[in-house]
Amino acid sequence: MTFLPRFLLNAVTLCLTLTLAAHTHAQQSTRPWDEPVGPTIVDQQQSLYRFETLFMNSQDGQRRYKIQIGTPNRPAPARGHPVIYMLDGNAAMASIEVDDLKAISALSAPVLVAIGYDTDARYDVLARSFDYTPPVTDNGPNKTVEVRGRLGGGADVFLDYIETQIKPMVENRELIDRSRQTLWGHSYGGLFTLYTLFNRPDRYHRYVAGDPSLWWHDGILVKTALAFDTSLAKDKHIAILVGGQRRNTSMSNAAAHWSTQDLATYLRDAGLNVSYENFSELNHGQMLAASLKPALRMAAQ
Repeated sequence: MTFLPRFLLNAVTLCLTLTLAAHTHAQQSTRPWDEPVGPTIVDQQQSLYRFETLFMNSQDGQRRYKIQIGTPNRPAPARGHPVIYMLDGNAAMASIEVDDLKAISALSAPVLVAIGYDTDARYDVLARSFDYTPPVTDNGPNKTVEVRGRLGGGADVFLDYIETQIKPMVENRELIDRSRQTLWGHSYGGLFTLYTLFNRPDRYHRYVAGDPSLWWHDGILVKTALAFDTSLAKDKHIAILVGGQRRNTSMSNAAAHWSTQDLATYLRDAGLNVSYENFSELNHGQMLAASLKPALRMAAQ
């Protein structure tokens, strides 16, 4: 048996330790939100849609939006194209395939508006944490709060920004049928989609929430739902789609213990047009694409 001298053995051990540490660090630093988007449907050659990309700054100058607009290569109907506004626009465009465009083009192809952020990554976690989460009225006049180290509470500001800045910009380019507007979001975006339904139900006709983060700030959205006058949304189409592999969350009050299915049942019992679907085999991240594709079809109905 051959023995290495102690100094060589120590050197080999050190190299192995450093290599293992580097590998572990690489694994830890690889997060879904850090992944570069890469080429998307916007970059592909296809004849069904034409795309353009615009950049806009938030009103306070703290966030920079990347707006990608896809327009059907066909004349607009007399009343205008239907439209779908998609949150987490970078990741959304990365999830749309040519087959999806073919499917919606066979129906009433909507204008696609992907509202993302000016980054090469799929997400800007700090920006979306602020834009997509509800204000917290018990936290002082600024109505913001820190959850998991990220500032939140900007949903009302973002709602108004979409309505006063993004929608007019889209409508200046394309003829839009305002009676056929769809809003889709996943995770925090799903939270924002439902918050919009409960606070500005007139803004859209169809609402699609993928795995909404109902746990946020001890289930504050559930309280909003319970206070919502459901008669204001009798003509809305609402779809809630969730994955089966749920993440553990910290919740401390009764409202927060409502499941997404509990919320869907409550809204349905109140007379709203709500569909609920559970994708038991999919995890939270996989639900982005799994909820977006039905949203595209719903927007094209």
